[in-house]
Amino acid sequence: MATKKFFSTKWKNVLWLVLPVLAGIGIVFAAPLLKKGPQKVQIKERPVKVRTIKVSKIDVVARIVGYGRVAPARTWNAVAEVAGQVNWIAAELSDGLIVKSGNELLVIENSDYLLVLAQMDARLKASNVKSKAATDALVIANQELVLLQAEYDRKKQLAQKGTVSNATLQAAKRPMLAGRSKVANLQNTINLISAEHQVLIAQQGVAKLDLKRTRIKAPFDARITTVKIGVAQYANRGQLLFSADGIDVAEIAAQFPVGILRPLIMASNASGLANIQRGALTLGAIVRLRTPTHTVEWQAKVARVSGSIDPQTQSLGVVIAVDKPTELARPGKRPPLFRNTFVEVELVSTPIKSQITVPLNAIHQGKVYVVDSDSRLEKRNVKVRFSQKGYAVLAKGLKPGEDIVVSDLVTAIEGMLLAPQQDKKTKRAMIINATGKEPGKEPAK
Repeated sequence: MATKKFFSTKWKNVLWLVLPVLAGIGIVFAAPLLKKGPQKVQIKERPVKVRTIKVSKIDVVARIVGYGRVAPARTWNAVAEVAGQVNWIAAELSDGLIVKSGNELLVIENSDYLLVLAQMDARLKASNVKSKAATDALVIANQELVLLQAEYDRKKQLAQKGTVSNATLQAAKRPMLAGRSKVANLQNTINLISAEHQVLIAQQGVAKLDLKRTRIKAPFDARITTVKIGVAQYANRGQLLFSADGIDVAEIAAQFPVGILRPLIMASNASGLANIQRGALTLGAIVRLRTPTHTVEWQAKVARVSGSIDPQTQSLGVVIAVDKPTELARPGKRPPLFRNTFVEVELVSTPIKSQITVPLNAIHQGKVYVVDSDSRLEKRNVKVRFSQKGYAVLAKGLKPGEDIVVSDLVTAIEGMLLAPQQDKKTKRAMIINATGKEPGKEPAK
């Protein structure tokens, strides 16, 4: 009985080991029969939200800003042209005061110059007397010469007939020659007196001019800037007495890069440096003085352009003129343009008609992201004609009515699906930068 029980327990243990093995083998063989194909999962494409604007043609007004210091168009350094003690100075001859054209400002002692002028007058009168005496003597000498010449001719005829001797003829010739010499000497004397008379007239003119120079008058309306002389002080010839700045025109010399100036004169079809110089004269100009409380503006014009380019900065000097800046001054609101005032200068072009304009940040290494008709991304090559602050004008690559992406794309893949949304704020800012006006005031074309 014990042996039979032993064999029964042994077979149970073997079955517990064999059965899992057989089950695994069956599963391995049955798996291929039960295998199904992979299930096809439908993946839905998600569009990327982007901000876009619609391309349109607008009239671009190019601008450029520079800086410079104010200087008067005309300055006056009153230099003493004659020497002498200062007798009188006008009350308005003080630093900062404005003097009118023609006003007498300073008088130098003129007694010495009056004396010189009197001497010149006396010498001229003496010269006139000498000239008259020499002229009268010449008239008499000519009359005597006529008589001597007639006597010599008569005796010459008699000598030819043999009536008188040669000695008598020679005796008549000597006084005739002396008469000729006297006439010639008197004529030379008259010529010399005439020349001396002209010298005296010139000296008299100098004396009159020196006398006039003792009184200094303002040649134009000006503001006194420096006074270096006073009453009873002695002024030497060539000494600076005072300085003044003209108030009719104020000028600002500003430097602008040539490459940035070119877009401003595209309306003139500029193609070379000479055209840039001529075209710059057609630009409008605005001068601004920025203060902590407000900004003051003056309408100005381009007066001239320098004849050469700065070799270091490759910039061209443009001189801006403001007419009658003193008359435009308003106390507390608009100050006068004093010398050395640092101001901002803006040059403005004439409108460049119908230009394809896009925001500057919409251009990515020469490409613009365009939204095609299927709302997918297209990378379009474009050519930039010129760019300014906040915008770029394109020469080719886009057409009016196309939508372009103005938002930043982390990953820009050609053909990716987009969800465009019009960005009116970006377009408005671009139009303001490109035209200087609110979009509603001059509609885009």
